[in-house]
Amino acid sequence: MSSLGARHSGGASFVWHTEDRAAGVARPQRRLSGVTTSASLDLLRRLFRTRFGGIGLVILVAISILSIFAPWFASSGPMELGAESMQPPSWAHPLGTDSLGRDVRSVILYAGRSSLLIGFSAAAMAFLIGGTIGALAGYFRGAVAVVLLRVTDLFHTLPAIIIVLFSVALVGSSFWLLVAAVALAIWPIEARLVYGQFIALSEREFVLAARAAGLSTSHIIFLEILPNALPTVTVQVSLDASAAILIEAGLGFLGLSDPTEPSWGEMLNRGQQFLELAWWMSVFPGMAICIAVLGFNLFADGLTEMFNPRASAKAPKLQS
Repeated sequence: MSSLGARHSGGASFVWHTEDRAAGVARPQRRLSGVTTSASLDLLRRLFRTRFGGIGLVILVAISILSIFAPWFASSGPMELGAESMQPPSWAHPLGTDSLGRDVRSVILYAGRSSLLIGFSAAAMAFLIGGTIGALAGYFRGAVAVVLLRVTDLFHTLPAIIIVLFSVALVGSSFWLLVAAVALAIWPIEARLVYGQFIALSEREFVLAARAAGLSTSHIIFLEILPNALPTVTVQVSLDASAAILIEAGLGFLGLSDPTEPSWGEMLNRGQQFLELAWWMSVFPGMAICIAVLGFNLFADGLTEMFNPRASAKAPKLQS
């Protein structure tokens, strides 16, 4: 029989063919072509051709490497108290020391692990929660969509910081509970975005062909529609990661982060008491937060330009 349909997503081609079975039921088969190393390199080249995507990716990779391999770049451990307290930046301590005598550069590098892990984990968890709710609402419509969207609106109308503060006060501030609290605050954005994508894609030809072929609902949702929505959703996940880092920094500044794990927010909380005497205790962690958030936002901007070149072409150009 002839092929049912084809679609393209992220440079990869997806084609379905049907075969006559002995039982007389047509079962589609998916053939994935072009998902090779060369295809991945092509996506990377396309990202670096955008105005800011390559810069954002370089920033994120650099911060991740410095944080993951912190023992290679740090002069001491994050809890090592070997230097005189509140020393200004010098050759021995390029970013100075804090009130406990710890090297600020070393603490920033180790704290990046917690802050980045919270950002990535909370964004991923928000995608799982919001993506599932948005997918169900967009596919089934009707009463299911009404109930799910009302729940989404309820969470969306509440300020994110209020949700996080309430969650932390209720269940505590351990690392993974903090990740769950941050994800709980940002998932409605994912739900609304995925819902809109499912509304737009559910009547496309390849979805209608999959339904006509008798494919299961879960197959259509997770293997037909969701992969086509991923380019737009990926942009939002990157923005969610930056929002999660900012929320965690705000909690740390208020003294509500996990006290057993060093983080940039916790460093801000400690530095605010000595802002006039040791400005470096607050300035350098703040710069780390700004650079990380900038990297995520530039990366998201590059993804938007790569996946939607028409929108980026209409964007105003900076005058030199």
